[in-house]
Amino acid sequence: MSRLELEDVFNEAGYPHHTFVKPKEYPYLRSSFKSIGKHITVAGPSGTGKTTLVRKMLSDLSIDDTDILWINARQHSDVESGLQVFAEELKCVANFNEVTDLLSLVKFIVIDDYHFLRSGARLEIGKNLKLWHEKGVRFVIIGIAASAEELYGIDPELGIRNDPFNIKTQSEEFCNQLLSLGETALKIRFSDALRKQIMEASNGVPSIVHIIAKVCCIEDQIEYEQSQVKVIDNELSRIRESVLRMFHGKYRSKLVGLAKGKQQAKSVHHTYFDIVSGIASYNGTEIPTEALYSSIVSSIDDKKDRQKKSTSFYNCLKNLSDVIDEKGLSDILFYKSGEKHISIEDPSFRFYLDLLDISEIKDRIHLRNSGYPYDVAVSFSGDIRSTVEGFISALKQKGLNVFYDFDQQAQLWGADVRIKLAEVYANEALFMVIFLSEKYPERDWTDFELSVGKDAAEKRTQDYLLPLKVDDVKVVGLKSTIGYVDLREVGIDKAADLLAEKIETANA
Repeated sequence: MSRLELEDVFNEAGYPHHTFVKPKEYPYLRSSFKSIGKHITVAGPSGTGKTTLVRKMLSDLSIDDTDILWINARQHSDVESGLQVFAEELKCVANFNEVTDLLSLVKFIVIDDYHFLRSGARLEIGKNLKLWHEKGVRFVIIGIAASAEELYGIDPELGIRNDPFNIKTQSEEFCNQLLSLGETALKIRFSDALRKQIMEASNGVPSIVHIIAKVCCIEDQIEYEQSQVKVIDNELSRIRESVLRMFHGKYRSKLVGLAKGKQQAKSVHHTYFDIVSGIASYNGTEIPTEALYSSIVSSIDDKKDRQKKSTSFYNCLKNLSDVIDEKGLSDILFYKSGEKHISIEDPSFRFYLDLLDISEIKDRIHLRNSGYPYDVAVSFSGDIRSTVEGFISALKQKGLNVFYDFDQQAQLWGADVRIKLAEVYANEALFMVIFLSEKYPERDWTDFELSVGKDAAEKRTQDYLLPLKVDDVKVVGLKSTIGYVDLREVGIDKAADLLAEKIETANA
């Protein structure tokens, strides 16, 4: 008889054949499945066992695979129409009657990761759920809480046609039972001290229990069921990196995106990163914005710097909800502009933040140490704007922050433009790139910008003015001995590389 493998027992991504524990919702969910005609919504954060519970229920009720249409919404995340989602699955046209006829051939249609569908697709499905209920077509929708609540906004009458279940965290008894089943299957025993650490760290999230238990087994070189009981003892602090590695793929790039924030809103204060750092260091899932303000702003002694930081903080909060959506964090974090708390919706993310060294995120977003809000400000004549925009795009792709007038129209609207530009070119940019084109010496604005730039250059201890030749032109007042780069020779991408290298050296 073959021995069980470790991954057969502890596997956060697979079906837990040997470690399934019935949650408190199980008998109620079973009744809903047995109630003829009703739709079912199973909502909750990632890692709480929603999909596992539904699969187990279908198995326990002896529902044959041929009587289930299982749809992974991730595979249809680019489809705007709900009917089109079903049409692609069923290989038919996106017609309500034809789709309904085919859906009625199975007992349950399960849509997993429902929140990955586009809003238009979710809206269309939600509007049709009442009709499908009347035709005996039953849906099981699995997703985050927000997507479940959305359904009731689409059709309040779904309340009597749909049974909702919100699967959050599980009890300590549940997690202890999960571990005990794993111990029995593998013939191992976790020490009392280690078991206590797993209970506290997992905070009732089954997937975290699986991950920590699996890492502990790997550390003790347990790959298979043991011939005799082996005791496992370890410290969570010792296996931190191995546990974190299991979560990096899911969370790290999104967290880096959040720490970068909106490109146009980045400032010397690195406020988005400060907010991320504040969320990570706060002990809990409801983070008061007042507590973030206190740690980020109030601690600054200099009044002028504190005021700048305060303005930056509130600007970032105003845009935070949009950034959360843009970076794919809406199922993890929730914040609505003007509210007093930022909520962590995913307990696995809270666990990840508790283990994470936030300096790893800081290193990945290349925070500037220069003390300037912008890496570079550009000065050019309007006739070569398309060339300038290509250069700026290349810089932004490298994560550099560029002052470009079209990006700042909201800030410049109603302001004294000469005063604002003078402040930028004199005090807010690490470097000033001057596009030397035929018409550059002829324009009043470029003459003004160059004048400010020259004054600023005299006060700097390092290079500031960086001429970038577009044409063979001489500019009065610009020293002929200043080194330049010829854009016609190196091209936009190489010029961007050279500037990025110069900025990196200046920030070192």
